[in-house]
Amino acid sequence: MAKPDRASNGTPPLLQARNIVKSINTGAGDLHILKGISMDLRPGELTLLMGPSGSGKTTLLSILGCILTATSGELHLAGHQAVGLSSEELAEIRRLHIGFVFQSYNLFPTLTALENVLVALDVRDALSPDPIETAAEALKAVGLSHRMHAFPSKLSGGEKQRVAIARSLAGRPSVVLADEPTAALDSENGKAVMELLKEVAKDPTRAVMAVTHDHRTLHYADRIITIEDGRIVGDDRSPNKGGPGPGHGPGEAPRKKNVAA
Repeated sequence: MAKPDRASNGTPPLLQARNIVKSINTGAGDLHILKGISMDLRPGELTLLMGPSGSGKTTLLSILGCILTATSGELHLAGHQAVGLSSEELAEIRRLHIGFVFQSYNLFPTLTALENVLVALDVRDALSPDPIETAAEALKAVGLSHRMHAFPSKLSGGEKQRVAIARSLAGRPSVVLADEPTAALDSENGKAVMELLKEVAKDPTRAVMAVTHDHRTLHYADRIITIEDGRIVGDDRSPNKGGPGPGHGPGEAPRKKNVAA
């Protein structure tokens, strides 16, 4: 595989995907959903993944998050090769190294905000001398110290999404993946959530990627990857972020620039 694509500070990517293919048998033949996807996710960056419906965004997110396994290719995450693993092995990598933020929040309605974060810590077997304090600190980091004992039914949509982000950070995962995190939010709450994800992505030990259709989120990104028909067709970086994209690695031709902004 290609050599690791290093960020401008010399750190290697936290996640590397090379030639990821995903096909399913429809009975009438194979349907090719992803057609050779190669990309890296770098520490300290917020990457947006954009593309039309049916382009393969959700499938790619599920493979990068070790929910699905690719038909072929290579996926390296935190030193593990994730393609071809069993569902139990994928679950272990996911539990230890991936944090998810979902459009629908996926909070337990009978648990408080604090208890929802505690559940994530318990599932991850995160080592902490005081789990309650760790969960409270996660909620403080997303501005919800005053709402930690509230149940989801008493929280606004923006507050629920911030609890979901706090939960995704429990146990300090290497990679945070967000699926349409602003889709269910109004403009003000969507802005607050994107500002929070931008802040989360500043951690030099973590990479953040969000799938989005929301063009209001573009200026928060360090990098915008565009996917169409199962292929990456654009890889644009903020002027403030140096270095080549994964399509500029050794032995690879530069990819077409996206002009989504």
